[in-house]
Amino acid sequence: MIPDSPPLALTQAQAGVLLGQHLAGNADVFYAAEYTELRGPLEPTLFMEALHATLAEADSLRFRLIDTDDGPRQLPIIAPVPIPLLVAAEDLDETEFLAELSRQSRQAFASEDGFLYEHRLYRRAAERYVWLHRAHHLLLDGYGFQLIARRTAARYAELVAGNGPVSAEFGNLAAVVDADLAYQNSAAREADRQYWLDTLVGLAPKSLCRNPIRGIGRGRRVGGVLPDTVVTRLKTRAVELDLSWPELLIAGFAGYLAQFGHGDDAVLGLTTMLRASGAAARTPCTAMNVMPLPFVHDWDRPLAEIGSKLRQDLARHRPHQRYRFEHLEFDLEQAGYPPGLLGTEINIMPFQAPTRFGPCEAMTRTLAAGPVEDLAAVFMARGDVIVLDLDGRIENYDEPALRDHWQHIVGFLAQILA
Repeated sequence: MIPDSPPLALTQAQAGVLLGQHLAGNADVFYAAEYTELRGPLEPTLFMEALHATLAEADSLRFRLIDTDDGPRQLPIIAPVPIPLLVAAEDLDETEFLAELSRQSRQAFASEDGFLYEHRLYRRAAERYVWLHRAHHLLLDGYGFQLIARRTAARYAELVAGNGPVSAEFGNLAAVVDADLAYQNSAAREADRQYWLDTLVGLAPKSLCRNPIRGIGRGRRVGGVLPDTVVTRLKTRAVELDLSWPELLIAGFAGYLAQFGHGDDAVLGLTTMLRASGAAARTPCTAMNVMPLPFVHDWDRPLAEIGSKLRQDLARHRPHQRYRFEHLEFDLEQAGYPPGLLGTEINIMPFQAPTRFGPCEAMTRTLAAGPVEDLAAVFMARGDVIVLDLDGRIENYDEPALRDHWQHIVGFLAQILA
C-alpha cells in the first residue's frame, strides 16, 4: 500500500469513537450494520459493479490508524477496493438468516489493511436478495450509510438503463478534517461550551430504568412500525399546529420520559446530523453529535404550547450544537453535575433510504446502531410509514421491558395527539 497523502488528524467525532471504544473495552460495540432487502429482477453483476464504483469514489473510507507523537492519526491509503461478496443463502430459513446477519455484524474488521467496512449480497431466491452493509463508526454514522446507499442506487439505475458512468459527487476526508479543526480552534467552541454549562445548570438525568448503569455499552433493539392511525394523526396535527412532525415526536417522547421516567428532570440527548452544509454534507463519514435538550415544561399545558416552546428552544440551541457531547459530558462531571445527563436519547431520521434500485423494490432495516449509554428512541421515515426502534443498553433493559415501553410510547403518542 502506498501513502496517498500525509497523515490527517482525527475529527473530534472520530476521537470520540476511539475514546468510547476504550471505555467500553470492546470494539464491536461501535460496529454499525444495516441490511436492505431487494425484491425484483435484480442483476447481481450490475449491482456489484455499482457498489464497487461507489466505494472506490469514497476516499473517506480508506485510511489506516497510526500512532504518532501527537496522538493517533489517520493515514489515507491507495489500495484496491475489496470486491463485495456474493453469498448463496437460499437454504436458510428466516430465523437462521437473521442469525447469520447478526453474527456477521459482529465480525472483526481487518483494520491493518485500512478497511473498516464490509459488504455482502445474499441471494435468497430468484428475485430476492439482501444487501448487508456494515462499518465501524470511525467511518460512518447513520447519514453516512445513507449516502453510500443512495449513490449505489443511483449508479445501479444508470447501469440498468444502459447509461454512461455518473460523475463523482462525494466530498473528501481532508476537507472534513479541515473544517473540524477550524471549529476546534475557534472562539465559537468555547462560547458553545459555556452556553451548555449555563443552560444545564441544576439539572439531573432521567431514565426509564429505575437504577441505570452509567457508561457505554451494547444496545438491545426492539422495534416496529407505528400504527397508520398514529402516523396520520401525527402529520395532521403537525400541520394544524404549524410544527414539523419530528418536532411533535420529540415533544411526545419527552413527555413520556417526563411522566414515566425515574429522576428529577427530562433532559434528552437529541442526535444531530451536523450535515446542513459544508464538506460533511457530501462525504460518507462520521459527523453526528448529540445535543442536550432540557425540558422543564408544565406537561398539563396544551400540546400546541409545548410544541411552540420546543421550537423556540431548538432555535436557541442549534447554533451551539457543534460542541461535542463527549467533551460536554466530561465538562459536566468536572463541574459537579450528576453523570449520565445525556443518557436518554432521541434520534429522528426524516431522510429515507432508497426505496428502489432500478426496477427492484428496496426496504432497509438497521441491524446494529452502535453504542448506547442508556436508551435511544429512533424514529425513521420509511415511505409513508414511520418506524420506531428502541435501543436499550442490555445491562439496563431486557427485551420484555423494551417491548412494554414500545407499546406504552405508541399509546402515549396516540393519546396526546388526540
